[in-house]
Amino acid sequence: MADGRRERTALLLTDYLEYCAREPRTPARAPSTPEAAVLRCVAAQIQEDNSHFSYYRGFRGDRVELVARMAQELLADDQGPSWGRVASLLTFAGTLLERPPPGTWGPREKEGISRNCRLLVASLCVQFSGLHRTWLVAHGGWDGFCLFFQPALQPSWERQLVWVFLSCCTQ
Repeated sequence: MADGRRERTALLLTDYLEYCAREPRTPARAPSTPEAAVLRCVAAQIQEDNSHFSYYRGFRGDRVELVARMAQELLADDQGPSWGRVASLLTFAGTLLERPPPGTWGPREKEGISRNCRLLVASLCVQFSGLHRTWLVAHGGWDGFCLFFQPALQPSWERQLVWVFLSCCTQ
């Protein structure tokens, strides 16, 4: 019997991690699901607000092990998961897969990125469809993720007012 929650988790993780792992200056495919679109936006905000993520771009160590250790720290039983920790963990995993500028890596490193992408999807699926499944279900699943972050992604009325003002002034 198929596990819809696991399949949905795998689809989200595959979409996001492949998005992060694409070649530099390669156009991104459209998000495959609403939660994938939300995750891309949330991750961009997290990276923008936390410059320390940039130190991990082009990481050449064991990405899967590093993400597993980070998951253990972020999702530990004493504090438990939260949507912020989940988004931070996924952003961190994606950052590790981001490729440096063309010409700095050879075919072997590129193959390693693709392999790590698949391994990270599998590892993170175990986290969210196994270890933390009860928490995920209790918080609305990936629909809950979208609902939690949607207000933060919507422009505030002040920003909308500025855009209206600017559009009136430039016509």
